[in-house]
Amino acid sequence: MNPPPPTAQVPPAINATPSSGVVAVVDNDSQIAQVLGVWLELQGMHAACYLSGESFLQALHEESGQFTLSAGAGAGAGAGTATATATASRLAGAVLDLNLPGISGFELAATLRRLDPGLPLVIITALREEERARYGAPPPGVRCLKKPFDLDVLEDALLPLLRDATPGQ
Repeated sequence: MNPPPPTAQVPPAINATPSSGVVAVVDNDSQIAQVLGVWLELQGMHAACYLSGESFLQALHEESGQFTLSAGAGAGAGAGTATATATASRLAGAVLDLNLPGISGFELAATLRRLDPGLPLVIITALREEERARYGAPPPGVRCLKKPFDLDVLEDALLPLLRDATPGQ
């Protein structure tokens, strides 16, 4: 009898609960958005995926001084995108592609920084350094990761910030 095929190693979940909010993944490549959304869900976070900065901003609302994503956020982001919570959820952070149609990831990050200076943000991009330069510099405190990146690198960039943003931590 042949041994069973090896299974993928699932990284341990971070110390986050659904009450800690939702992480927005904004990437015009639906497959990348979906994979990142599923990975965040495996880490214990809720995720909502968007294919453009504009669709993300349409779902973003301010409630009692906190920014939330409306019910069903991400559902219209494209077929097969990751899930979101059933009710409005506090925005806990965002993973933003740099080269989006319309508003760029840097512009979106700058907008989010103005709205919530402490919001954890990570920019991801497949662009080479010289191509990236035409977008300027990311806002202060925003890490930029080159695709393809190891998920451990994303965890190092994003999840410690999310732990800090988790209530009761």
